[in-house]
Amino acid sequence: MKQIALIVLCVILANQITNAQVKDSERFVKPMKLKPSVSGSFGELRSNHFHSGLDLTTNRKTGYRVYASDKGYVSRIKVSPYGYGKAIYIDHDGGYTTVYAHLERYSNRIDSLVRAKQYEKKSFAIELFFKAGEVPVGRAEVIGYSGNSGSSGGPHLHYEVRDKASQKPMNPLLFRDDIKDDVRPQVQGMKLYCLSDDASIGGKRKDQFVSTVFYDRAFHPKGSTIFTAHGKIGVGVQVLDYFTDSWRKCGISTIDLFVNNTLVYDFKIEKFSFAETRYINSHIDYGEKKRTGKVIQKSWVEPNNRLSLYSKRNAYTAELKPGDTKIFKYVIEDFNGNRSVLAFTIKGENPPPPLKKKDSPLLPVNFDKVFTLDTLGLELSIPAKTFYTDIEMLIHKDEKESMIAPVYVIGDKNIPLHRSMTVTIPVPDSLQKYGDKLLMAGVATNGKTYSLGGQYKDGRMSTSTRSFGRFSLALDTIAPTIKLRKAPENNNYSARQSIELLINDEYSGIKNYECLIDDQWALFEYDAKNYRLTGTFKHMPFLKKGKHVLHVKVTDNRGNQTVKEFNFSN
Repeated sequence: MKQIALIVLCVILANQITNAQVKDSERFVKPMKLKPSVSGSFGELRSNHFHSGLDLTTNRKTGYRVYASDKGYVSRIKVSPYGYGKAIYIDHDGGYTTVYAHLERYSNRIDSLVRAKQYEKKSFAIELFFKAGEVPVGRAEVIGYSGNSGSSGGPHLHYEVRDKASQKPMNPLLFRDDIKDDVRPQVQGMKLYCLSDDASIGGKRKDQFVSTVFYDRAFHPKGSTIFTAHGKIGVGVQVLDYFTDSWRKCGISTIDLFVNNTLVYDFKIEKFSFAETRYINSHIDYGEKKRTGKVIQKSWVEPNNRLSLYSKRNAYTAELKPGDTKIFKYVIEDFNGNRSVLAFTIKGENPPPPLKKKDSPLLPVNFDKVFTLDTLGLELSIPAKTFYTDIEMLIHKDEKESMIAPVYVIGDKNIPLHRSMTVTIPVPDSLQKYGDKLLMAGVATNGKTYSLGGQYKDGRMSTSTRSFGRFSLALDTIAPTIKLRKAPENNNYSARQSIELLINDEYSGIKNYECLIDDQWALFEYDAKNYRLTGTFKHMPFLKKGKHVLHVKVTDNRGNQTVKEFNFSN
């Protein structure tokens, strides 16, 4: 008996050891059975955020099976015409959450649950939360089908792995080893920055961008590897990455900067918080991106950049004077350890001639303090820590523009805002009668306007925005449009599975819509990027064969409303 007990104990211990030694790359089932092709990598630099997962291409098609990475339970489902579209969140043992986004549809079991809630709430857009045990899923169970829903730019699966406790996204490549990558990061260019009043580069008080070339197994500045500068200088690098046999532009994993063989700056992205992701606008040269499209990662940290992706050795800027020599070396890696090096030298030069002092129309703004202004009929309120460093701002009123109200020029659009500022401008007496049809308008340099929303009250219009620019007023009195899409002859849908509508609003945008069939609420899915409503007949449990009346009501963000009725049969 003792021998049997000993054998059983050994087996148990062996299993425990085996389970403990499961490789991270084997922990999860792959979410699709397609040959993996990555169109977007974890940590890739996107507009206002770091990419939080892997984008897996699906051969420009939708409808591929999506599998649960491991056993667990559905903790959250969100359906939206924007963002992740149809998404599902699964919590697993071991402290992980996996996310599957832009789905075409859920599995039948999950889809019926979601539709029941949509009919209960009479809303296509819905968010549901579940506790452990309510919606269990098995390892490799089909939970949905790949799609192109939400703000997706094409058919693919957006896949995330998160730390369950904090919901911080982690690099999914930590959990798979089937995506080949033997391509080194591609350094496209570098930039030198003048960061003090007495700074110069090559004798000029001007930042300098330099393209790079590859030879001798490293990247080099095009032309010369030696620069001259004076004063406080910063540097930055333009770099992207590719996976093997792929032209898709992806992001890197680490950037280390050495000066005279000392590590002065390091950036590493393996996990981050959604709360900090907008600090990307300080991490990159935001103005360069707006002006030229180049995405340059700066190698110094501004005082209000709170990203957790740096170590404490990050406030580095070079102070140069005649006789100084500083050798810079970038070492850049992707997640798979492919490495690229860029090296150059900066020597100190004589200071430039001092600037002549002159009056400036620019207003100084301390990033750490609240800023308010009441001038030219304009009221401006900017909370503390809206900017990443101190700035100077121009305020100007331009009444020459052919708008229904003056145009107020506020700040420089190439300066990023982390928080929202409040802009309030007066409404001319002749426009106050329009009240809730008024809105704040952004004015592009070509004179075209776009809606910034806002609220009208007591003769003034206010809005919150995270962008500098040109502000004025506009009117929206035009109701949305509604029409059937590719309707069959005599609106006879007996050979169709669904009925489709196109809805659009040219200015303030769609606020809500409602579809009734024979006076009963019917589920119509909203594809906002294509302005399309789709009602699938099998998802309308009340619908019988015969003649029907479809009643559609669409309202825009200024209360303009269109109502239409369509007779159809199925």
